[in-house]
Amino acid sequence: MPQSRRNTPLRDLTTYGRSRAVRLADYDYAGDADIHLTIHAEEGTQPTESATAEMICDSIEFCSSKLRYRLYGYALMPDHLHVLLSPAESTVPLRDWLRDFKSFTTNQHLKRLGMPLWQRSASDHVCRTAETAEVVLAYIVDNPVRAGLVERWQDWPWTKVFIEI
Repeated sequence: MPQSRRNTPLRDLTTYGRSRAVRLADYDYAGDADIHLTIHAEEGTQPTESATAEMICDSIEFCSSKLRYRLYGYALMPDHLHVLLSPAESTVPLRDWLRDFKSFTTNQHLKRLGMPLWQRSASDHVCRTAETAEVVLAYIVDNPVRAGLVERWQDWPWTKVFIEI
């Protein structure tokens, strides 16, 4: 466990809402760092249903543009979403990007289908120096292949990349 988390009481490793996660205590998740987000869907939801998937994918791109985040790519799976992005020059912390994205998409999903879309929390991974955006994004977009949904990641309709991998 990194030194900054080792001495942090568990109650201080908070996440979004009332859930707990391993957040770095003194790290604001803003700045030029690449972050791999994983957001899990609520049980029983179908995020890859066509209208829902289109809304989610459009929202990823809209929130990233609006908050001036660098978006490398994403893969929407039947029960979760992977996104690789960076606050880059934006001064907006990751929690605000995540709040805006989840709030909008959940509200749209509630209006259409009357049920929540995402689980309360999300997982994030700040990419280390040795983890290039290309390597992390290659892992992300290969999810549909590893899950047996397609033979090539390019064939999965809910995957998009914005850099060469």
